[in-house]
Amino acid sequence: MSRTAVDPDSLRTHFRDELRRLRANAGLSRSRLATALGCTPQWLAKLESGERTVSPRTALDLDTYFKTEGWDSDDGLFVRLHRSLKSAQGSRVLLPGFEAYLEYEKKATVLCEYSAQVVPGLLQTEAYARGTMSLDTPEQTAESRVAGRLLRQELLTAKVPPVAKFVLDASVLLRPVGGAEVMAGQLLRLIELSALPRVGIHVLPFEPVIPAALDSSFTLLGFGDGTDLMYVETGGGAQIIQRPDLVMTGRTRFHTLMGEALSQAESVDLIRRRLEESR
Repeated sequence: MSRTAVDPDSLRTHFRDELRRLRANAGLSRSRLATALGCTPQWLAKLESGERTVSPRTALDLDTYFKTEGWDSDDGLFVRLHRSLKSAQGSRVLLPGFEAYLEYEKKATVLCEYSAQVVPGLLQTEAYARGTMSLDTPEQTAESRVAGRLLRQELLTAKVPPVAKFVLDASVLLRPVGGAEVMAGQLLRLIELSALPRVGIHVLPFEPVIPAALDSSFTLLGFGDGTDLMYVETGGGAQIIQRPDLVMTGRTRFHTLMGEALSQAESVDLIRRRLEESR
């Protein structure tokens, strides 16, 4: 018998509802519970509103504090909900951790991304996006990912879009993902998107080689309230980094890359030349 898939969004809502219910039943203010958990009231407010992702440690701490059923065997209410949430997310076609990032991306006012290998998802054509899928990816999974990627791109043309800055390693323009024809269409798409008033596309030339360009790709999101974050993808999943010192390091790194990258006009000229060469 097949099992009905559990919606991760429903599990997140249930987690938040239970947290608010238990806090209210205990007559606890947000400040008092935050003190007990060793966090700030602002952080707890974001957890209750869904703006913060739930960590295994947080789930365990909540079970311990409220002494939910099974808490003393590390199998309390919040740990079980967190486990179910991870399982539900794993059944989806997205990279583990990426779904949480997408929720943050929708709320960002500033987006800065450095891509070392491929054109960023927000800038990809449908054909190019399909070309990035590995050969062993099931067709249905690949199509779902492509559709999701195209839907994300509405962010750039929204009524109030974020300020979006992209730095592409020069090798990205030379790597014919999907073949020459697909790559030509992608280069043309980059030129078109560069005309959007709040989009900046910059190419990092091969010279000079700087250490900041040798590491993996990363994205910075700004929200205007001091809760900026950095997103990086690892071998088995994705990581959202919110520690202020690490985010600041990422921001410094991006500024270094921007300083070495070509200007918008120079980058568009380079992309045009590459497009002509590919025809």
